[in-house]
Amino acid sequence: MISSIVMNRGIYINKGVLQMIVLKIIMLILVFGTISAIGIKIASTYKIRANNLKQIKKGLKILETKIMYTYDQLPDLFLEISQKLKGDVGKLFFDAGQRMNIEFAGEAWEKSIDSSKLGLNKDDKEALKSLGKLLGNTDIQGQLNQLYLVNEFLDEQIKDATKEKEQNEKKLGVIVGLAIVIALI
Repeated sequence: MISSIVMNRGIYINKGVLQMIVLKIIMLILVFGTISAIGIKIASTYKIRANNLKQIKKGLKILETKIMYTYDQLPDLFLEISQKLKGDVGKLFFDAGQRMNIEFAGEAWEKSIDSSKLGLNKDDKEALKSLGKLLGNTDIQGQLNQLYLVNEFLDEQIKDATKEKEQNEKKLGVIVGLAIVIALI
């Protein structure tokens, strides 16, 4: 039984050593794949958050216009807006509109935000919930002022989310680069 393999130029390598080298290479490839997948997932959550904040801002701008120029009921406005928005943000407005038929507008909005799957952080949710405190409880001008303030805050949150997304994409490149270096060792 031969326990070593002859390589080029007469170099002998033990089979056990060769198996360990192959196992290490496989492990490094698995580490590389795992790190890359985690980095991509993290970067995508920031992209999703930024996109959802933009969609919410669009919905709130539509709501602002509707409040200013129509005298429709809030549940009807939210249901109408939900049809104009995509994905989970449309579901947020739809859920709020449905709840407003049986609950106070502010409570319905806050519960809809809490139950949404939009990838929003705590500050995002708090700012959006602040709108609920005035929905249906103040005059038109009070609601418009609050919508304006929330939209201003959303502008800042969108900038932050975009910046975080870009930073995480850069970090992802560093992580992938380190994984490649480890794999080459």
